[in-house]
Amino acid sequence: MTVSRGSPIAQVRLPEELKAWLQHEAIDNRRSLNSEIVVRLEQSRSAQQANQPQGAQA
Repeated sequence: MTVSRGSPIAQVRLPEELKAWLQHEAIDNRRSLNSEIVVRLEQSRSAQQANQPQGAQA
């Protein structure tokens, strides 16, 4: 999935500690903070979908 400047904006409030951790992870993975969050959400969604029975929808 590609994220561009034309993508919808979602503002999220994060605890400072979580934001700092995500920023460090983004740096380690050579991503922007936004890209790091998107990748992690996509991984979470894929894992959840893989654990659902066939035909079930979230």
